[in-house]
Amino acid sequence: MVAWGLAFLVCAAVLVLTTHVTRMQTELAEADARRDLANLTSLTQKHTARALQTADRVLQRVRSLYLRDGAKLDLASWFRQGAMDPDLFHQVGIIDARGIYRFSSLASTPAVDLSDREHFRAHLGSARDDLFISKPVLGRVSNKWTIQLTRRIESEGRFVGVVVASVDVAYFSRFYADLDLGAHGSVTLLGLDGVIRARQVGRTTGSDGVGTMVQASTQLSLVGQGVSTGMFEALSPVDQRQRLYYFRRLPDYPLVTLVGYGVNDYRDPIQRNAQMDWLGAALACVLALALAGLFSWHQTRAQKQRQLLGASQRYARLALDSGGLGVWEWDRTGNHFQCDARLRAMLGLPFDAKLTVSQFSERLHPADAASLKRLLPPVLEGRQERLIFEHRLQHPDGHWIWLVARGQVVARDAQGRASRMMGTDVDVTQHRLAQEAARVAAVAFKSSAAMMICSGEQIILSVNPAFETLSGYGASECIGQRASLLKSGRQAPGFYRAMWEQLRGPDGHWEGEVWNRRKDGEVFLDWLSISAVKDEEGAVSHYVAVHADITLRKRTEEEVRKLAFFDPLTGLANRRLLLDRLQQLRATLLRQGQIGAVLYLDLDHFKTLNDRHGHALGDELLQQVAARLLKAVREGDTVSRLGGDEFVVALSQLGTEVDQARVSALAVAQKVHDSLGQPYRLGESTWSISASVGVALISDPGRTVDGVIRQADEAMYVAKAGGRNGVRMAIDQSPSDP
Repeated sequence: MVAWGLAFLVCAAVLVLTTHVTRMQTELAEADARRDLANLTSLTQKHTARALQTADRVLQRVRSLYLRDGAKLDLASWFRQGAMDPDLFHQVGIIDARGIYRFSSLASTPAVDLSDREHFRAHLGSARDDLFISKPVLGRVSNKWTIQLTRRIESEGRFVGVVVASVDVAYFSRFYADLDLGAHGSVTLLGLDGVIRARQVGRTTGSDGVGTMVQASTQLSLVGQGVSTGMFEALSPVDQRQRLYYFRRLPDYPLVTLVGYGVNDYRDPIQRNAQMDWLGAALACVLALALAGLFSWHQTRAQKQRQLLGASQRYARLALDSGGLGVWEWDRTGNHFQCDARLRAMLGLPFDAKLTVSQFSERLHPADAASLKRLLPPVLEGRQERLIFEHRLQHPDGHWIWLVARGQVVARDAQGRASRMMGTDVDVTQHRLAQEAARVAAVAFKSSAAMMICSGEQIILSVNPAFETLSGYGASECIGQRASLLKSGRQAPGFYRAMWEQLRGPDGHWEGEVWNRRKDGEVFLDWLSISAVKDEEGAVSHYVAVHADITLRKRTEEEVRKLAFFDPLTGLANRRLLLDRLQQLRATLLRQGQIGAVLYLDLDHFKTLNDRHGHALGDELLQQVAARLLKAVREGDTVSRLGGDEFVVALSQLGTEVDQARVSALAVAQKVHDSLGQPYRLGESTWSISASVGVALISDPGRTVDGVIRQADEAMYVAKAGGRNGVRMAIDQSPSDP
């Protein structure tokens, strides 16, 4: 342990030192890069300023010559005499007051109308003698980028033209290319208007980015805040490369010089140096750990030699403990048993107790005594080497424990008689109980209830004969299939998700009604009870499902329900169900203030149809009336038949205002009245019939349900008295029934 401690201490020191060194080297390299960028930016700023000053002096000289010589000015001759740097200037010329390019340092330059150019128009509206620097222009013939520098020409206070110098952008690019900026370093001459005047990346040729508008750049934002120099890291909007930039604004000019190092160009060497440092540190740590490991190996080897002897004893004890074995020794001369701690715990004996042969015989189950008398003599006499005896002993608290004893003779006297015997006992009580439970379960599995056993993954493992009868599938067809073998498709997926969530819950049980399908395709209503079987760790190992076909019982219950609550002829609610729904509407009025209504309908001259054509056609008409009523009202409303040709409709949720509810109820009543007034097709003939409708609101909490029906009935009779075939609204007489 000391060797490993020293090794880890050395490793920790090496790692701390390496971290410090790499951090210092990184910081120094970053500082060097920033200092170099600042110097290069200053150099490019001075170079640009000198070029612009030179160009401005040429402009002012040409302007003086033009004012002196006028039309005799020969700029081409002047240019040939070396008065201008040909690397800097593409050409120099004069634009007259009308914007016509009149004089040029290039021979045979035609007169061109430049009155629409910004470097001419910039001087029309201003009498100031300012130097104007244009955006870069790509020549149509020369295919060169140039920057137009211009000044105003005045004679006797009158504007007579503009002197212009076309500065070659390549002049700046050539200078920038000579700077050591790395493969991806860049130099940019940027106007305060955001337009790039000149740009160079590394030592590549070309004019990449010249004339590009840079929107919302960091340097322009800083310049706008009054900052003349600064450094920042950003992604180039031109070539999308990350760079570290330094910028300087040119005094007296609306320009900024911007020099940038490619981040990877100057940081990669820093990272490579750091990687080499860390590699060295890793090798040092590996060496220290290897030395510690070698020393520890020698120490461990010696220690293992000392541990081998004691290991066998521990393994023996572990084997006994793992198997739950108790050790006993039978001393036949002293006629008693010596038991170890595990066996004493099994038998419920005190720590220091001895078990005599008589005590053993008293505890031995009578049914096992005969087996012991048969199995023991051959072992004692040497005719059989080992005793294997499964038996029951009574625990001091009264219950029986099952034990399996294995023993053999270990000592004999001079006459060859057994004097000492040793062996082990193992408690198999739980195993025997499990066997008994399995036998009971097997008998239950063969019962009349249809049962299915599935794995924890919902794969069918076994089914009983009752399940085969219920489903129509044989056992061989079921085993290996999914537990959803009988699924009919009538239940939505959410039903099964909820079922399995409950099964996986703490109770591990679910029961309820499920629509299942037999092998022959018949769908039946199944009362399904599922229980999850969990192992010792609480994980589901099996599912046991019990099925019962309750289709007939449900059908019977439904028929009883229909007879109790529905009219057998029309299928509409009967008076009993109607009264229950009206009580619900009255309760809704009390709780929420929602007003309901009752429509009482009676068919006009229905008896005439019965008398002329018989009750069969009358019943058919009543069925068609019922269908039209259901179609005319909402799903939440109740349509009922009280008997004969009398119908009652209960309307719900008509609002909380009486006037609003009255309008809604009358509208529905009129709709019902109009629907019933349409002709009916009865067999081969057509029959027309009208209806009288009475309407009463459920708006008074003090009025009973019977009172509301009576009001609607009275309103219906008012409609009949008024000539039938009409709708009448009941008039509230008092807040409660008389």
